[in-house]
Amino acid sequence: MKLSPILLIGLSLQAGFTFAQQPASPKQKNQVVTETVKGTVIDKNTRLPLTGATIVISSSDGTKSVSTDAQGIFRLQQVPVGRQQLQVRMAGYKPEEFTELLITSGRENMVNVEMEPQINALTEAVVYANAGKQPLNQMAMTSGRSFSPEETNRYAGAFFDPARMAQSFPGVAAGGDDNEIIVRGNSPKSLQWRLEGIEIVNPNHFGAEGAAGGGISMLNTMVLGKSDFYTGGLAAEYSNATAGVFDLRFRKGNTDKREYTFNVGVLGVGATLEGPFKKGSDASYLISYRYSSLSLLEKVGVKVSDTGVPKYQDLSFNFVFPTKKAGTFSLFGIGGLGKLQQTAERNYEKWEERTDAQDLNLKFNAGSAGLKHQYIANDRLYFTNIVSMSLSRNSNSTDTLTRDYISSLYHKDKFTNTALRYAGTLNYRANSKNTIRAGLNASLLHYDLYALSYDTELTALKERINETGNTSTYDAFAQLKTVLNDKLTLNTGVHANYFALSKSWSIEPRLGLNWRVAADQTISFGTGLYNRLEPLVYYFAKSSDQTSLEPNKPLSPTKSAQAVIGYEKNLSRTLRFKTEIYYQHLYDVPVSTDSDINFSLLNVSDIAAIGTSNYRQLINKGTGKNYGIELTLEKSLSKGYYFMATTSFFDSKFKARNGKEYNTTFNTRYVGNILMGKEWTVGKSKNNLFGLNGKLIYAGGRKYSPVLEEESLRLDEEVIDQDRINTLTADPYVRVDFSSSYRVNRKKVSHLFILDIQNLLNRENTVGMHYNFSKRIIEPQKWTGIIPTINYRIEF
Repeated sequence: MKLSPILLIGLSLQAGFTFAQQPASPKQKNQVVTETVKGTVIDKNTRLPLTGATIVISSSDGTKSVSTDAQGIFRLQQVPVGRQQLQVRMAGYKPEEFTELLITSGRENMVNVEMEPQINALTEAVVYANAGKQPLNQMAMTSGRSFSPEETNRYAGAFFDPARMAQSFPGVAAGGDDNEIIVRGNSPKSLQWRLEGIEIVNPNHFGAEGAAGGGISMLNTMVLGKSDFYTGGLAAEYSNATAGVFDLRFRKGNTDKREYTFNVGVLGVGATLEGPFKKGSDASYLISYRYSSLSLLEKVGVKVSDTGVPKYQDLSFNFVFPTKKAGTFSLFGIGGLGKLQQTAERNYEKWEERTDAQDLNLKFNAGSAGLKHQYIANDRLYFTNIVSMSLSRNSNSTDTLTRDYISSLYHKDKFTNTALRYAGTLNYRANSKNTIRAGLNASLLHYDLYALSYDTELTALKERINETGNTSTYDAFAQLKTVLNDKLTLNTGVHANYFALSKSWSIEPRLGLNWRVAADQTISFGTGLYNRLEPLVYYFAKSSDQTSLEPNKPLSPTKSAQAVIGYEKNLSRTLRFKTEIYYQHLYDVPVSTDSDINFSLLNVSDIAAIGTSNYRQLINKGTGKNYGIELTLEKSLSKGYYFMATTSFFDSKFKARNGKEYNTTFNTRYVGNILMGKEWTVGKSKNNLFGLNGKLIYAGGRKYSPVLEEESLRLDEEVIDQDRINTLTADPYVRVDFSSSYRVNRKKVSHLFILDIQNLLNRENTVGMHYNFSKRIIEPQKWTGIIPTINYRIEF
């Protein structure tokens, strides 16, 4: 089922590949293809444009240089395609360097640079390639890094998805068959997604209610700009997060000309359009749309599956409107529609499992849209205001058929969550050494939660939750970044949160320190208190034993105290070593009120637990801890190759109501990644680029609990031994990913072909022994095998 659509799409791409390989015309033969490189240079603290900054780009054909104009804009024409080196220098600022910057034809190449003032201008600054991977947020001191869309496209097994790309980073492990990730032993649901400075809903198709991931990402790297990813030690401005944070940014559309990108692949067929709203205007649009390839094949009569075919579509956009006096306005958003329908074959003699006799209708629709206004008052003050609306609707309806093909409802749920959010931030640069940032966040939440499922003991449908209402959460923060000298930078701050549902306050001091021991060595430290709102379903779900019908309204958010210390050493201009040691204490964790049931929200990744027979009301009496060490050796792309080797050793535990400590299911104890890639310039004029990338993951096995077979069969659900929670360990998780790419650069158009294969060796990794509802047996639960994808993109 997986291979047939790939072969069909591969055949459909043959015409495009043939076109790309056509010999050049006599005029183009052996001619170097060039393209324009342009962008802006701004002060990282004030956001003001920098006039007179020098941009130098080096290639095999020599160097070109230009200076920024009064708006901080630069433009370099006739730059040869391929990997080039770009440097940005200006008196009084730390130099910036982009090694192996990818220049492609067909569309102008945008490079936006944020420069940081240099306290001691007399000291010669050494430029390291890895410095470009420091977080964009100037307040971040530790446990963060920036990433580019080009990296997301390049990493093996990433599928153009930032979350899958992040699986290669230290402290991160795959959370399941989808793109969920485990950050430093925390549940995947603890991850927060942000876009343009404000929290958004889970931007993934087919994500379970309460989860932070899904089967297919809605994010399109053609729309993304350089963004940040954090694994801990968050600055005071970040709210509602106890683990990782994806702080995403959209790029701005081209303001000079209209450009188009079309792509077709296993994951979808789509188009990206950008350009100025009118000639000579600084206002621009950027919009991207994608539709499921498998659904299109089905529409034209190609049978791609005997069961259901996932159908989805998604849209991303960013409209930017600069004004002369009122600041810059932008309208941005991301959303998707997805559904999966499986209809049982009306021939009971072919039914081998229970699910063969079921009709399934699954839908997941989600989206976030916002209006952002940024105003730069002067060279010291700027502020940002954002208003956004988010909506997620997750529904599932399952009917069971008799041998007479009469259907009866077996399961039905519908979870609708709406959020109206505001985020306001003020940034004031008091002087060259002190920067103050403060802000307010507010989220007005509406929920409509309903779940109904069949209960074997009752031999009837049972209502798990039926709740509609409103609540809200409010945040305020203030932080001060102080450059003590040319070696020490300190960030102190405090964050306050109020959750209206539980009427609970949380005051959270935070601190970060960066000590530049030498030009090539840095020590960092971060600590603070944090909180995370759990999926709202858990605040209202009913106990399965019906002993209490009162909802869990007193529940407050889960809280965390963290500390992390890091050391970074640049071994050369392109090679660095980094290590971080961390400790996280979690408290006020919702756990079962029944001391005989060792349930904790630290041990689950979505809301599936409310449908089990041992689910009870929750109380904020649990704790947990995660601690470990991470090691990274990374070589940035230079001389045509790169590599990154990471390893993490950690421990992840939780305490239930009885006070005993247990492993979390995410406590794999160790995870190691080796990521590498090599590129070659090919073609008579060396205009084309061919690349190979690989990744090896070796991680400890997931923890799981012994299954009580008789009880599982009697209740027709998995029942585990409560006295031996997560005492068993699955086999180690081993996975090899591979990708290859071929880019063809022509004078006015470029073609890109990417073959990306996850689990190249088709290894059947196991999660552990689990009860199979469909077969009514206990068997190994396996991860997905090989997942090959192919993608073709044309840009002009």
